[in-house]
Amino acid sequence: MLQRIVLWVLVVSVSGACATAPPSEEIPDAETYYNDGLKKLQGDSFLFFDDVDYKGAIENFQDVIDNYPYSEFATLAELKIADVHFEQGNFDEASSYYQDFVELHPAHERVPYAIYQNGICHYEQIGDSDQDQGPSKEALAQFQALLEKYPESDYAKESNARLSETVDRLANHDVEVADFYYGTGEFHAAARRYKTALETFPQHSRRQRTMARLGFSLLELRRYYEAEAVLRQVMREEPDDFKLVDAIQWALEEIETTPRFGPRRIKHSCATDPNPACESFETDALPLREEAPERSAPPEAN
Repeated sequence: MLQRIVLWVLVVSVSGACATAPPSEEIPDAETYYNDGLKKLQGDSFLFFDDVDYKGAIENFQDVIDNYPYSEFATLAELKIADVHFEQGNFDEASSYYQDFVELHPAHERVPYAIYQNGICHYEQIGDSDQDQGPSKEALAQFQALLEKYPESDYAKESNARLSETVDRLANHDVEVADFYYGTGEFHAAARRYKTALETFPQHSRRQRTMARLGFSLLELRRYYEAEAVLRQVMREEPDDFKLVDAIQWALEEIETTPRFGPRRIKHSCATDPNPACESFETDALPLREEAPERSAPPEAN
């Protein structure tokens, strides 16, 4: 009898324990994690505010990567984490994730998008022309890479436009430095910086103005042949800036009416020539070096 009572107590105890034990949690599949992250990015609208749970979305996407690293949803989750950082304005973090995506999945169809977004991350950090040009150079590299590797992608047209803007920003940095030197009369330094801008960024939008300024600098340095060649090249391109055309025409007229300077050529003399067959002959002497005539101020060019 006692044995039956003890056995009954044990059965009841075990049954009760089983009844109160919490059920084991099942780990959601990769798609569920991923979709949950997308829902958090949609947010809950309240009046005029959207409550977007960026942190929760990143956690869901990271869960996909941690629990299902070899699934396609894990690859998409990596890109989504980059997008979330981008939307929040965390461009350095976003750039790092976009770069990792390109390096880890070079054959993925979303690589052109990742390269473009990486370029935009740097583009958004470009400051004034007198500030650090590192972001401009990084943006330029990304847009160039996209156009070289994926010229037919959906992002090629926009990348080309951004590339042109970035080139202008970088060129303007050199041009503004050159303009400073030009304005202070340091024409050697000005000419060097104008030339650098033209050689490094030959397609920047104000190239004709930069070429003209190079010509004006050479004219101030009395390097007339070089100045004339540069200025005539600008005129052959038929610039539509009338003030610039007027300034170039004035400079060319100055060059045409300026004497060519240089030392008088030494006459040939048999007295100093040991060759017994030497025959004296006269040569046309170049004009003596003289001071340049005083010039009026050129028209103002933009």
